[in-house]
Amino acid sequence: MKTMRQKTPIKVFPRATPLSSRGNSGSSLPSDPVQVYCRVRPLPCESDLSCLRVTAPNTVVLTPPEIAINYKISNLKETQYIFKHVFEPSAGQHECYSTVAQPLVEALVRGKNGLLFTYGVTGSGKTYTMTGDMQHRGIMPRCLDALFRTIADFQAKKFIFKPDRLNGFDILSDADAALERQAELHSKLHRVRRKDTDPEIASKASVEPSELSGIDEDNIYSVFITYVEVYNNSVYDLLEESTIQKTLQSKMVREDANRNMFVHGVTEVEVKTMEEALEVFQIGQKRKRVGHTILNAESSRSHSVFTIRLVQAPVDNNGEHVVQDRNAVTVSQLSLVDLAGSERTNRTGNTGQRLREAGNINNSLMTLRTCLEILRENQMTGGNKKVPYRESKVTHLFKNYFDGEGHVRMIVCVNPRAEDYDETAQVMKFAEMTQDVQIARPTPVKVDVGLTPGRRKANQLYKVALSDIERRHGEVENKEIDLGLVYSLGPKFPEFKLSGPEAENLIQELIKTLENRILKRKSLVDDFDARQDTFRMNLHKIEKDNAALKSENVSIKGVLAQSRQKIKAMENKIVIYESSIDDLNRRNRTLEERVRELNAQLNTKTQQLNQKEIEKERQRKKYNSKIAVESEKMSRELELKLQEQKNKLKQEIDDKNERLMLVSKIISGQTPVKPVARSNSVDELATPVTSRTAGSKAFYTPRAARGVAVANPRHRRSRSTGERWLEHRAANPVPLGTIMQPYIPDRKSVTALNDAQDVTGAKASKYCLITQEADTEGELETKLFKGDIIPTTGGGAQVILNDVELLKQYSPTRSPPGGGGRKRTSSNQHWQNGASVVASAPPMS
Repeated sequence: MKTMRQKTPIKVFPRATPLSSRGNSGSSLPSDPVQVYCRVRPLPCESDLSCLRVTAPNTVVLTPPEIAINYKISNLKETQYIFKHVFEPSAGQHECYSTVAQPLVEALVRGKNGLLFTYGVTGSGKTYTMTGDMQHRGIMPRCLDALFRTIADFQAKKFIFKPDRLNGFDILSDADAALERQAELHSKLHRVRRKDTDPEIASKASVEPSELSGIDEDNIYSVFITYVEVYNNSVYDLLEESTIQKTLQSKMVREDANRNMFVHGVTEVEVKTMEEALEVFQIGQKRKRVGHTILNAESSRSHSVFTIRLVQAPVDNNGEHVVQDRNAVTVSQLSLVDLAGSERTNRTGNTGQRLREAGNINNSLMTLRTCLEILRENQMTGGNKKVPYRESKVTHLFKNYFDGEGHVRMIVCVNPRAEDYDETAQVMKFAEMTQDVQIARPTPVKVDVGLTPGRRKANQLYKVALSDIERRHGEVENKEIDLGLVYSLGPKFPEFKLSGPEAENLIQELIKTLENRILKRKSLVDDFDARQDTFRMNLHKIEKDNAALKSENVSIKGVLAQSRQKIKAMENKIVIYESSIDDLNRRNRTLEERVRELNAQLNTKTQQLNQKEIEKERQRKKYNSKIAVESEKMSRELELKLQEQKNKLKQEIDDKNERLMLVSKIISGQTPVKPVARSNSVDELATPVTSRTAGSKAFYTPRAARGVAVANPRHRRSRSTGERWLEHRAANPVPLGTIMQPYIPDRKSVTALNDAQDVTGAKASKYCLITQEADTEGELETKLFKGDIIPTTGGGAQVILNDVELLKQYSPTRSPPGGGGRKRTSSNQHWQNGASVVASAPPMS
C-alpha cells in the first residue's frame, strides 16, 4: 500500500466556537445550567456534632448549631438545598467519577471541552475527591485511565503532534517525529531520573473498568497534559523544566488567535499511558505549595489546574497517516481544578505569609462568585453588565468556559461538623446561586473530509487477507487497492446444508438471494454508467471553461505585463525621488544644525554685549559716584584751606595792627600794656560777632585778643595721625535730620487712612497724599499727590488726582540742577518743571 509523507509541519489551533455562542446574556442558543453536585465528608470523630443531613438523593438540610455566630441574634431555621446529586458520606470514589466526570471524558473524546472544579472550605475533602490516595483513586486518575483505555488502539506515534507553546499544534511528518523521538531517548539516557519514594496515588490499584462511547475509529489521538497553579494571583507552571530548588517564574494568561484563553509558555507533556501521566503529575505535585494550618495539616495554598488536552485528526484514504487538512484537526481539553479552601482568620490563626495567602485565596474565590452573580443577573434581566473576569487569574483563565466553550460542573465538598456551620452556609449559598447560571451549549462543526467511514478497519482486514494470501501463495505483485469505494451487494448468505431434508427450500432461498444480488449489481452498474456519463459531460464542460479561461488568462497576462512595466518605471522614479528627498533632508538637517549653531553664537554674543553694557553702566555709576565724592571732598578741602588762609591773613593783620598800636603808643609816650597769653579755650579765643542764618548754618568770627598772641605759625602736625574735626554747634541748632514740610492751612492730618468715614464723612473737598523717599542721586525728595474729593450717587466718595508737587533737598555746597526752571537763591527755594522745590541745608562739615 502507498504511504504518504508530510514534508512541512502544519500549525493547528483549537477551533473557536462561533461568535454567536459567546456571551450568555440575551442569547437564543440552547444552553445548559451549571451542574452542581454535593459530596458530604464523613465526620472525623463519632463524637462530633453534625449540622447537615441528607434527606434525598439530591437534597440536604442545614441545621444551625448553638455555636453559630448569629444563633442568638436571630432565630435561625433549617435551610434546604437542592443539587443535581448528593453523595452521602458512604459514597465511593467510583460513584463520584461515573456520575460527574465520566460524561465529561466522553465529551472530550467527541471533541468538546469540559471544566470540573471542587469548591469548599479547608479540610472538606476537595483534594481527596480530585486525586484520591494510595487505596482510593480520585477523579483525575480515573479520567486518565478511562481515556487511555478508550484510545489505546488509535493513538498516534509520539511527536506526530507537537505543541508550539502558543496554544496550537504542529503536525510533523513520520521522519521528523522519529528524529524527535530519538532526541528524547538520547536526553533520557543522560538525564538522572528522580524516583518518587512517596507516591500519593496508586498507579496499579484495581479500578472498575469503564467503557466510553463516542470514539471515532477513523481518527488518531494524542494526549497532552499541563499542570499549573494559581498562587497569590500569579500563575506558575509546575511542569517547567527546572530543579525543585529553583524559584518558578510567573506566567501570563493570554488570548490566542481564536479568542481562547491559555497560559503563555506553559509546558505541555505528551503521554502515552496512564502511568506516565501520573508520574508527570507527581513531579508537579512535589512543587505545589501546601502549608500547615490549624484546620488542615496539609492545606493547599494555591488553586491547582490539571488540564488534559486531546488532539485528534482523521486518517487518510489508506487508514494509516494523518490527513493533511488542518481544518479537520480537533483539539479538546478537560480542566480539573482543585480550588484552595476558603477560611476565616479567626479560626486558622494565620499570620505573616499564611495570612497573605489566605487573603489572596479568599479574594480569588470572591471574584469567582462575583462573576457568576453578574452572569446570572445578565441572563435573568437581559442586561449587558461587564463580567470582571480579569480581576482574578482563575476567572480569567476559564473565561471561555463561562462564555460557552464547553460543559461546566462543580462538586461542593462539605464538612458536616457543627464548628464549620458558618463557612458551610456561605458555600451552600454560593452553590445554590451557581446552579442558576446558564452556559451556552457549544455546537462544534465537524468537517467532512470526503473519506469513506470504516477505512481504517478495512485497511486492517486488507492487511490480514494480504498476509494470509502471501503466506499461502507467495508474494503478490499488485498490492494496490482502492478502499474508498466499497459496495454492499446485499445481506450475508444464510447458513445451509444441501444434504438435509430442507435442501430444496434452501436452494430456493439461495436463488432469491442471488437474484436480489444480480438486481442490486445491475442497479449499481446502471448507476455507475449514469454517473460516468454525467462525469464525462461535466469534464467536457470543464475543458471548455478551461480553454476560455486560458485565453482570458493570456490577455490578462498581457495587461499584467504592461502594468508591471509601468509599476517598475514608477518604482524607479520613486527611488530617484526618494534619493533626492534624502539629499534634501540631509541638506535641510545640515542647514538647521548650522542655524542652531548661529543662533547659539548670536545668543552668546548678545549675552556678552548685555553683560558688557551692564558692566559699563555699573562702572559709569561707580565712577560718577566716585567723582561726586571726590569733587565734594575737594570742595570741602578747598573751602577749609581758604578759611585757613583767611584766618591766617586775618591773624597776621591783627598782629600787625597790635604791633602798630604798640608802636604808636610807644611813640606817643603811653605805657605799653603787657601782652596776655592766648587761652586754649575756644570761648576765649572767639566770640560770635556776626550771626548769619542761611538755612541752618551759623558763622562765627574770632575776637581780637588782648595783647599779642603767642603762637607758632609754622607749626605743623604729623600727617600720619590723620585729621580730626572739632564740631562747633550753635546754641539753638536747627534739626537737620528732617526735611522742610509744606504748609497747608485748614487741614486734618491722618497718618493711616483705614476708615472710609475720613473721606466720606468729613467736610473735605481736597485730598493730598505726601510721600518721602530718596532719588537715584541720593537726594531726599517729598512728593505731594493732590486731587479733588467728589461725592458719588451711592453715598460714598471718590478721589480724582490732578496734580503732583515735588520737593527736593540739595546740599548747600552744590549748585541746584539747571533745566528750564526758575531759581531763587535768597530763600534757598527752587521751582523745577512747574513743581515747587524747597531745600534745607544739611549739617555743616
